[in-house]
This record gives sequence, structure tokens and C-alpha cells, in this order.
Amino acid sequence: MIPISESDEELFAALFAAARFGRSGPIIERLRVRYDEEWADPLSGFPYAMAMFAVLMSGREDLRDHLSYTEIIETLSDLLYSVPDHWLGRYVRVHTRTLLPDSGEHAHYIAAERKRAAQDVAELIDRQSRTAWQPWFACSYLQAARLAAIAGEPGEAAGLVRAAADQPGAPISFPSLGSILRFAFIAYRDQPELPEQALVGELMGTLFPGHPALRRVRAGQQA
Repeated sequence: MIPISESDEELFAALFAAARFGRSGPIIERLRVRYDEEWADPLSGFPYAMAMFAVLMSGREDLRDHLSYTEIIETLSDLLYSVPDHWLGRYVRVHTRTLLPDSGEHAHYIAAERKRAAQDVAELIDRQSRTAWQPWFACSYLQAARLAAIAGEPGEAAGLVRAAADQPGAPISFPSLGSILRFAFIAYRDQPELPEQALVGELMGTLFPGHPALRRVRAGQQA
């Protein structure tokens, strides 16, 4: 399993800042050209996919012309075909599939993508189980738990949360990538009907101590 690295953190921090300041267009184009030119290198598309993903995560609706959900997924699929143990690449592909906007017009496509996301995150959990535990591995379980809940399987969701909590926890030391990694926790907590809410809150506090979202978690626990 290829773990998250400091270079991954630095890459996403720079790309996310560019997206927030509206400077992603030229960067994405340069990375696309590089990807086209260096197609034989399976890692060459990763920065390109992450640049588009940074725009997606930035919330800048005016920059959506610079990204394509399909392009992100297909570029990461090229990476994972050759490097299937690339943890962050697989996690981002899962996450992108969960972010597809709900639309009655494309309901069947979105349902199919969520099913693929569930299969993908199950494979990620399997692959990461073959190596030493890392704190961010818990995020795979929370993504899987969210997808299980969406599929109407609350018991499966609860089991996945407990499985993550049973592993050793420690703060995740990637502040920029943390915006991706904690997303599943916040989304899970925003659905109070889902099981094991207190356990998710405790786990989030261990992995992301000091984050402002924890104030809402703690407020909910005290209510």
C-alpha cells in the first residue's frame, strides 16, 4: 500500500489554494498537457486529477468549467490500473463518486456510481488490511459506512464504524488533505438517524483534534 506522503499534502495544499483564488485554469491545462505527454508514466495523471478535485472541493461554482467528474474518475482509474495500491488515488476516486450531485435526470447513473464507490472502498479496506495500520485508514471505513447507510444497511454501517474505532487512533498530520479525509465523518454526523453517532464523534476527535467541526460534534453530545 502506497501511503499518503508529505508531497501529496504539499501538492493538494497548493492546488486547493489556487482553486480558492481562481487560478486553477492554467494549472489544470498545464497538468493535462503533461499527462498527455507522459502517458506511459502511471503517476503522471495524479496531479491533474487532484487539480480538478481541488476545484470540486473549493466550492467555487464559477470554476466548475475547469473540472469534470468523469475526467477525475477516469484519470484516477488509469493510475489505479497500474498502481492499484495507491491509497490516496483510490480514496479520492471513491470520494468523487460520492459527491455526484443528486439529479432525477441522471438517477440511474448516480446509483451505479455509488455502487461502484461501495465496491471500490471495500477493495481499499481489503488492500489496506495487508499492511500496518495508519490513522487515515479509518476514513475508508467511514466512507464505507456512509455508503452502507445510503444503501439501507444501517447494521452494516454500525459494524464498519466499530471496526474503525477498534483500531489504534492518532491525529492525522495532513491539514490540507484533512478537508477530504474528515468529510465522511462530518457527513455521517449530519445524519443523526445513523447508528454509532457518539463513537463517530469520539473517533473524529482523535483523528482531527482541534478542528472547528468538533465544536458541533461536542455540542451534539452535550445536548
